[in-house]
Amino acid sequence: MAIRRFSYFFFFIIGTALIVIGTLPSVFAYPYSDGPNSGPSNTGELALMISYEGWKWFLIIGLVLSVFSLLKIRKQ
Repeated sequence: MAIRRFSYFFFFIIGTALIVIGTLPSVFAYPYSDGPNSGPSNTGELALMISYEGWKWFLIIGLVLSVFSLLKIRKQ
């Protein structure tokens, strides 16, 4: 019983993290890149570039995981 509740809480945390990653493009501008071989200069810019590519999927999957986990946690 405790393991199941922990797994629901874990999925809730993962869903919340995906929602945060999916909302990054609405807060920050796309990182500046100059030239064909330029890339992200740090991990934050890499995360921002990845979030720009799939923000819709991050939000959808994050919302599904979070809502499903909350419903299961409240049901117990």
